[in-house]
Amino acid sequence: MWQLINREIGKVPENEEKLEMRIGNKLISNPTEITDKLNTHFVSTAEELVKQKTNGSVYNLNIKQCPNSIFIYPVTEEVICLTKSLKGKPTAGDDDIPENLVKQCMQLIKGPLAHIYNLSLNSGVFPDVWKTAKVEVKPSYIKGNKYDIRNYRPISIIPVFAKLLGRLIYNRIILFLYENKILSEAQNGFRKGKSISTMFHSFIGRIQKALDK
Repeated sequence: MWQLINREIGKVPENEEKLEMRIGNKLISNPTEITDKLNTHFVSTAEELVKQKTNGSVYNLNIKQCPNSIFIYPVTEEVICLTKSLKGKPTAGDDDIPENLVKQCMQLIKGPLAHIYNLSLNSGVFPDVWKTAKVEVKPSYIKGNKYDIRNYRPISIIPVFAKLLGRLIYNRIILFLYENKILSEAQNGFRKGKSISTMFHSFIGRIQKALDK
């Protein structure tokens, strides 16, 4: 709140850098013009990624076939535990409901919220209103030339209720995959207890095994 007030009265921190972009041979600093250019760039980049075709490579990972059906167990007090893991930031998604407010009020809304989540899981429908993200005006700088628009990426903030529902769905799917041992041992990314280090360890082990033959 104080950041907004200070900005409105013209009190800006000295260490806050002014965002400038070079488009062709022109250096632009107007916030509105920069926002339009960034929006055009981000949209066109997403469209290009969608158009790209895969190289057709097929990896033989020997994925195990599972005859069991997944059971989506209902949501109860689990939503409270998930809320406790939130950082409690003041940021809000497109619904303008800040994360810290939800965290403080969860004991009061846990019942109705669990009911909504169960309806979503039972119907297989993710609410459309939670699919819209708010994109920050100032993008995130990655690296390289700060005047190059290609060195920035958008920051999207999804509604906190969508974040919690996504985690509920993830927990149920990942539990099913682990219990039925569906995931390949070659899958090191986005798995608990595995990382790029375990991937390299496995890779080196295979090389050493091949050399010993």
